[in-house]
Amino acid sequence: MSAKKATKKVITKKAEPVVAASAAKGSASTASDAELPFSRMNYLLLLAGVGVIILGFFLMSLDDFVDATQFSISLHIAPPIVVAGFVGIIYAIMYKPKDPSEAERA
Repeated sequence: MSAKKATKKVITKKAEPVVAASAAKGSASTASDAELPFSRMNYLLLLAGVGVIILGFFLMSLDDFVDATQFSISLHIAPPIVVAGFVGIIYAIMYKPKDPSEAERA
């Protein structure tokens, strides 16, 4: 009894290069042409908001034992400071400069 080997032909196709639609139209932009989404003032306000939040959490960590019957910085002062930092970040995101030249300096 002779065993026959079954052979299959595998057909391979060459992959065609994929060209992005923007490159095909000739409107490819470089990194230097890209504009930042915010102005410099937005980033400074955002950094200030993050700093206020860090300050609030630092103030929360000062007291070892918190008693609600006594005044403590970590219980009465720090939480509004953290909330103010988050409000500042929201304001930094929503801020739009009135002067168009300020937005161009970003």
